[in-house]
Amino acid sequence: QDDATVPYRKRNYWYYTRYEAGSEHPIYARKAGTLEAAEQVMLDASELARGHGYYAVGEYAIAPNDRLLAYVDDTVGRRQYTLRLKDLGTGKTLPDAIPNVEPYLAWNADSTSVLYVEKNPVTLLGYRVRRHVLGTDPARDPLVYEQDDLSFYNSVTTTKDGRFLLIVAESTEASEVRYADAADPSLKFRVFLPRERGHDYQVEHLD
Repeated sequence: QDDATVPYRKRNYWYYTRYEAGSEHPIYARKAGTLEAAEQVMLDASELARGHGYYAVGEYAIAPNDRLLAYVDDTVGRRQYTLRLKDLGTGKTLPDAIPNVEPYLAWNADSTSVLYVEKNPVTLLGYRVRRHVLGTDPARDPLVYEQDDLSFYNSVTTTKDGRFLLIVAESTEASEVRYADAADPSLKFRVFLPRERGHDYQVEHLD
């Protein structure tokens, strides 16, 4: 019950997840510089779960400025997540909240906007990629990409170095990746290689 993940380093922080004895939910934390530094709790899922019959954190993503945290949580139990944003400097959760999304997130290079995947409210399949600019009305989030083949699952991510944002479409027998420079204000996506039945591939930025 006191298990913890192996810490991993991203930029100047070490990130890990741990459980406390008697708790059903994890604590997401980090330490600046070294593992001997003081712990900063980013999310305490036990606290967030209070008052809910069901609660789960899906995924989280740290902005390139290391100050902002985007995460998704589910209070229904159907993987219908709500996107939330938190200022790790102040500890305040921002008012931006976007319901019915997939657990995939990708920040742009200047930490002003985040990509997410909107679910179809009937099929619950993620089919639209939208871009949310912090502090704006989520109802007006522009559409970046819409999947027209419902046999494909869709996600967003970044390359390991954060240089590129990726929109990934995958089915049982094929995949297709779109990429954009994370520093490009317009986030113009290009197809890396068109989907082809029987060909599955992944993309990473060399060096």
